[in-house]
Amino acid sequence: MAELFAMLDDEWEGLQPYLGGTFTTQTFRSALEHNAPHAWAKLVERYGPGGKGSGKFYSPSNILYNYLNDKARNSLIIRRGFVPSEKGWGTRIVIQWQIADAVAPATSEEDKKFIEGREERRQHLFRERKAGLRQELLSARKRVGLSCDICELTGSHLAKDISESVFEAHHNKEPFSTPGERTVTVKDMALLCANCHRLLHRLVTLKGRWFEVEEARLEFGFEFQASSA
Repeated sequence: MAELFAMLDDEWEGLQPYLGGTFTTQTFRSALEHNAPHAWAKLVERYGPGGKGSGKFYSPSNILYNYLNDKARNSLIIRRGFVPSEKGWGTRIVIQWQIADAVAPATSEEDKKFIEGREERRQHLFRERKAGLRQELLSARKRVGLSCDICELTGSHLAKDISESVFEAHHNKEPFSTPGERTVTVKDMALLCANCHRLLHRLVTLKGRWFEVEEARLEFGFEFQASSA
């Protein structure tokens, strides 16, 4: 189980853009299947595709539920209660989850510092992301107006109560996966729309090196100066 959890941890950061707001284990499974097929294939190889009539006590969906439940015990996500399941899931209701930093209270201290990257040994080794960092960044950037640092999308075309969901926090100077514990402020972060965030990480993967936002903007053909905090 620890080996599979570690594998899922490797994919967790890349899957978060597909888990905005609240999500269910079904949503998580779909995101994994489509965006980390090699990880999904590993689960299927070990437990089969699962589903009603498979004859197996454990299935990939059991593993994904246990993984999310472990993150909830460690306060990285929040259990939001039960909601009706999709057709064919095998149970009438499923648990709804929410990433913790999406609901963390915001403060107005722009230079507030966070400690990230501490390694802890629980059931397996994982790197800790500071809950609330995204909210801190959003709070700081609201003073000048929210916009993507690459494409300048503002989310103004969306209803006010959901427009902030467009934006994600991005470590601009160095990737979150860089080993070791370090001090981070909101000035070290970029605010990106989910689309540009995904594109930037794909660019990093394809080119095999880190791109800061200014460089990525030029790579994508955006030559104007985006707003900055």
